[in-house]
Amino acid sequence: MPSHAIMYLAPITNEGDRRAGASEYAGAMGDWAEFVESTSGTYGVDMSVLESEFDREQREYYMLSSRWCELQPDQVLTTHPKEIKRLDMFTCTLEDAKGLSMEEDGYSGDFDFDLEADKIPSNSPVSGFAGWFTVDFKSRTDDVGVRHAPRVPNPAHLSTAPEEGYTHWGQQAFHLPSAIPLISGETTNLRGTLQMTRTAENLRLYNCMIRYKGSRRKTGTGEDENFMTGKEVEAVYQIP
Repeated sequence: MPSHAIMYLAPITNEGDRRAGASEYAGAMGDWAEFVESTSGTYGVDMSVLESEFDREQREYYMLSSRWCELQPDQVLTTHPKEIKRLDMFTCTLEDAKGLSMEEDGYSGDFDFDLEADKIPSNSPVSGFAGWFTVDFKSRTDDVGVRHAPRVPNPAHLSTAPEEGYTHWGQQAFHLPSAIPLISGETTNLRGTLQMTRTAENLRLYNCMIRYKGSRRKTGTGEDENFMTGKEVEAVYQIP
């Protein structure tokens, strides 16, 4: 138990948490600058050779780690979250649990979101993406189970989606380095892929790679009338 599980992804607005992470990163780098100056002045030791490595560590920790959050329903910017992966827990293998790879059969980690600014309260910007899951406790649906397993007379459903209220699972937010503004009269499209792989250090933890490209068009026009298309962005997030 559970018998079935589904993972979802959606664009969100969550500027408070996104800006907090950016501020903590900036603060860490400010402290580093003071440390380098103090160490040089007091001991004559130049620590700046370590700056690029320190910067990488702080960026990964504050900017490129997913954050547990408790989103409100109006912070989700689409009414159609993307189903990323569906698992039948009776038949899935250990290989299935290792993550989500573009090489696997039936890959479903691609997403395509159209965000019409005028339908979103206050034209809230896109702060990033969030993931959550649902699970079911119901009768088996695989070929063997349908024929031989007992039926579950009282199935149950558990959702950790924002509209379901508080659960201790919450959601995982993947914040962008910079917010994407939504402009009145325009539709912003975010199209990309998501991959997940177990970390080598801890098999219970995952790294999540998100690639996406943004474009804009006047609301009511087709995709062939985009007047702006951005470069592809790629980020690898640690899921702590």
